[in-house]
Amino acid sequence: MDKLTERVRKTIKEHHMVKPGDRVMAALSGGADSVCLLRILVQLRDILGIRLRAVHVHHGLRGEEADRDSRFAEELCRELSVPFSLIYADVRGLADREGISEEEAGRILRYESFESEGKKWESEEPGAGTSSVKLAVAHHSGDQAETILHNLFRGSGLGGLKGMPYVRGNVIRPLLDVSGEEIREYLRERGFSWKEDSTNHTDHYTRNRIRREILPAVEKRINPGAGANILRMGKLAAMADSYLRQQAGRWLEIWALDENNGTRSIFLPEKPFKEADAILQLYAVMEVLKELAGSSKDLGLVHGQAAAELFDRQPGRRIDLPYGLEARREYGGIRIGGIKAFSGKNREKEGASEGLDFLPKPVFTVFSYKKGLSIPKNMYTKWFDCDKIKGTPVIRTRQPGDELALSPGVHKPLRRYMIDEKIPSELRDRIPVLADGNRVMWVIGYRISSDYKIDEATKRVFQAELPDSEERKLPAKRKD
Repeated sequence: MDKLTERVRKTIKEHHMVKPGDRVMAALSGGADSVCLLRILVQLRDILGIRLRAVHVHHGLRGEEADRDSRFAEELCRELSVPFSLIYADVRGLADREGISEEEAGRILRYESFESEGKKWESEEPGAGTSSVKLAVAHHSGDQAETILHNLFRGSGLGGLKGMPYVRGNVIRPLLDVSGEEIREYLRERGFSWKEDSTNHTDHYTRNRIRREILPAVEKRINPGAGANILRMGKLAAMADSYLRQQAGRWLEIWALDENNGTRSIFLPEKPFKEADAILQLYAVMEVLKELAGSSKDLGLVHGQAAAELFDRQPGRRIDLPYGLEARREYGGIRIGGIKAFSGKNREKEGASEGLDFLPKPVFTVFSYKKGLSIPKNMYTKWFDCDKIKGTPVIRTRQPGDELALSPGVHKPLRRYMIDEKIPSELRDRIPVLADGNRVMWVIGYRISSDYKIDEATKRVFQAELPDSEERKLPAKRKD
């Protein structure tokens, strides 16, 4: 076994990516990275005891070049005796329909295709193997460095600086410890061919600019080992994040979890909280929020900071949080829980729902804004001027007093807006909104408030991004 294959085998073993009997589907574009991954998985197929297939997604964007890549991928799989699936995706059509970039549309359709093929494989061989089909993607260490830098530039915390995980759900990344140059050297030495995607050589996409301009400039002018240092920093960030989560988790074992009429809350006592380091305070609040919410998808540092700041407020002050949670200052500390966890305070409001599972869970990010940055055209990724936000943004349904700014100085009650938009009355209580108190920032699936739009004075961006899986939770619009 050659050195590179052995290193990949160790990565797979170290991160428990597969076990004997698993089914692995390799994403095969025809580029050097995916070709190397497939060839190495073929070598390891019997050693790992896995079954292997490959999937190629034709985006319909590059004409003959795309057709060439598809033919190459199919011929390679025939040579390696690997079952092959070719899927055609209408990337441009999705981009036009949803008003998103072709890059975003391509990503959405690729993963939808992979998910569909995985389910198809499972239906063909029910009960074969004890887990779902694993999807092997060919991200390497260079991609990891780009991801870390990209997250850094977007203002991510330690969680984002970890980069891509080796394993996330059924997605595995066996090449994360291998560089792009090592991959090409491996293929060249053995006379293995691959196909280059011409879009990789353009500067249209953010990641391409990081790959082609920023990293090479840093390695040339500052430190040739910058890429390796970025990866080391990512691993340190991962360890620091894990440690801080563990330390904060211990507080959860001490703090009492109250359950009242099915509503859970946790009281954070002031004295031990203020004696802790600031970073542990923030992590502790975030762990409490995740424990109560049962998820972390739409919880950001902005929520943890807002809750922690209540320690410096007068008793009775409160803030709304995602998942129908509320943080409230009490004597001796703060209490975080469901809105009905606070006795003597009727928080039932028009449009509120007993169950909030239907609400989507967006990802919130804050980063610096520079002139020239292109605002995403994605229907479910929106930018807001962070410094125009007065409170803590939350996802909820409509409430009495909600207003939406249609243009500067022109505000309309949300109830009136929904009527004017001819939103059926039976849907109005299920339309999610991103709200800053009673000021609606975004009626999700419809429009954003003019009060929060990016302008020449913007310094920081608050981004709300709805993952693909969450879009399905949105109520369907009526077609007139």
